[in-house]
Amino acid sequence: MQIKILGTGAAEGWPGVFCGCEACRKIRELGGKNIRSRASLQIGPCHKIDLPPDAWYHSAVRGADLTNLEYLFITHSHQDHLALKQLEFLAPPFAHCRPAPLKLYGSDAVLAVTRAHLEEIAGKSTLLIEAEPFTPIDAQQFSFTPIIASHKPDELCFNYVVSSQDRTILYACDTGWYPDETWAFLETLRLDCVIAECTNGPVPGGVYHLDFEYLYRMKQRLEAAGAFDGGVFVATHFSHNINLTHDELEQTLEAHGIQAAYDGMEFLV
Repeated sequence: MQIKILGTGAAEGWPGVFCGCEACRKIRELGGKNIRSRASLQIGPCHKIDLPPDAWYHSAVRGADLTNLEYLFITHSHQDHLALKQLEFLAPPFAHCRPAPLKLYGSDAVLAVTRAHLEEIAGKSTLLIEAEPFTPIDAQQFSFTPIIASHKPDELCFNYVVSSQDRTILYACDTGWYPDETWAFLETLRLDCVIAECTNGPVPGGVYHLDFEYLYRMKQRLEAAGAFDGGVFVATHFSHNINLTHDELEQTLEAHGIQAAYDGMEFLV
């Protein structure tokens, strides 16, 4: 699988647009891998998880070619993961020569807010398909299995397990510590790659987002179950409130066998 991590920031991005805190001032000065747009993942040319408001930036600056996008899997309805206005640009006169239509998968809550928005615009170019927990979705050469995340109390939120013929990855964003049924499913797998959120970093978390402690516990639990053994483990979705530069994040995470993601990070699994 060709993996591209398009964005690695939390809802506010980093630096935050209106934020003058030390962490944001420092990152504005440093630039480079410290600049973090809102989180999203692309697998090859046709498959994507989440549609943040930074989709144009990812296309124009980070080299994400979304012209052939056919499958879009949404984790939950927060605007940094489902920027509904972006869907308007799928149809003419904003887009031409696209494969038709885009298949958008999500929970009933995600489909409800998306349907309400699309009904307000002409030129519908999106098929809305409800995803069910732990039920694989056939998407050409890949299978996407929604798993239950612990994130938005009033909504069924998903993470995704993505499998090809010989590779399996977990994209765990956004979530706190998983419920028992999700752990029971994950512990039956053999994961070649885990891309997991670490929104809180050194700030205690674990309920709706992970911090360092819970990220390490996730890796250890997967290893203990034999579900992860020596593959690629990457942390992403960082909030500016952690107040660590990319280099500092790398140093902290590498001691635990974890890579720190950055916008535009690419690798093969």
